Amino acid sequence: MKTKLLLTLQFVIIAGISLAQRNFVKGRLITAKNDTLSGYIDYKEWIKSPLEIFFKRELNQPSFVYGSAELNGFIIDFNQETYASLSFSIEKFPRNGSKEVFPSLAAYANRNKKLTQRSAFVRVLASGRATLYYFVDKDSEEHFLVKVHNRLEPLVYHIIETGNQTAKLKQYQIQIEEMLADACKKLPIMNTDYYAKDLKNLIDSYNDCFRIVTLPEMGLNNHGKWEYGPVVGAGYSQIMHIVSTSVPPNYVYVKGNGNLTPAGGVFLNYVFGRGRGKFAIVNELHTYALKSTASDAESRFHYDIRYLGLQNLFRYTFYIGKPSVYALAGISNAMIIADRSVIEDKDRGRTDLNNAFDRKTEQGIIAGIGVSNKRLILEGRGCWGNGFSAQVLSSAPTNRYELLAKWNFGHVRR
Repeated sequence: MKTKLLLTLQFVIIAGISLAQRNFVKGRLITAKNDTLSGYIDYKEWIKSPLEIFFKRELNQPSFVYGSAELNGFIIDFNQETYASLSFSIEKFPRNGSKEVFPSLAAYANRNKKLTQRSAFVRVLASGRATLYYFVDKDSEEHFLVKVHNRLEPLVYHIIETGNQTAKLKQYQIQIEEMLADACKKLPIMNTDYYAKDLKNLIDSYNDCFRIVTLPEMGLNNHGKWEYGPVVGAGYSQIMHIVSTSVPPNYVYVKGNGNLTPAGGVFLNYVFGRGRGKFAIVNELHTYALKSTASDAESRFHYDIRYLGLQNLFRYTFYIGKPSVYALAGISNAMIIADRSVIEDKDRGRTDLNNAFDRKTEQGIIAGIGVSNKRLILEGRGCWGNGFSAQVLSSAPTNRYELLAKWNFGHVRR
């Protein structure tokens, strides 16, 4: 009997000592004024969301207790586990054990919602443009909350009984779809389950859309950035020679053959700070060539012309990532800088066309798409110009297609 009494007493003492033990680890408090206090937090590896924590500045000092209403949050240093102080309302439907019973889904939709106010330290699972919070109540029921643009919304996932069936109502998917509507890519929202890992991956993927441009913009106070560097590539062009005649229909079309020719130049782009770097003005000093042979009943035209032009375009990046994808459009104004064209006439033989053109300029419109990855930019374009004029009352419109590579020595997305 005495031995049994001693064993019982020993068990009580050990249990009391165990319950009294603390696990103080290095951490930081975020005060209500957003100041940071470094010290030691009693880390309990919380399964349920804590309502209060114990904190001390030094290990040899007494600890103080802080409730969720007194702090903005806290961080555990060794694993960067972060908690925020939140107050929110939830409509609790048990998902474990017995479920709420409704005669029909219509009755559920028309129910009187019974909201419960909660205040606690909740775990931060993902942060950025959107923040994902994880709250576990005293009954071990999991709840998730999302905050975007200072709008905090508890995600609703109810499991109910209707007759002999169980209905899983994933309203949280509709909530997330609305809140993350400005994502730069299609998110797998409808395939995301109500689990911490799945929701964290979803929110992280959304935040990636904005992290790419947020860091460099913060350092430059949202001012614009410059891109500049060389352009090299090739173009394929075709010519349509339109010559006036004295007989109806008073003109004749002479289609020339197409050829590949080198293209290049330099670019200077301005990327606007607003709009997360999606908008830019593209300026290029661009040189390209036209080689084509066109024949009519009396003559054969051999065109060999090089242009130098100024191209002004607007660029819109519709997917910001690695790589980024963009579209651009604008105008081109160019002039002939070199001409080795000749004409073979049946009666007069071979004649140089150099300096014989009536109009030595070309205006056109440009449209294209491109991808950029760090400093390398690849771009495909279509250019439609009015061409030169070989003589009075004639014109030679051209269609040109270019594949260009650029190397950016200026600002680079991170």
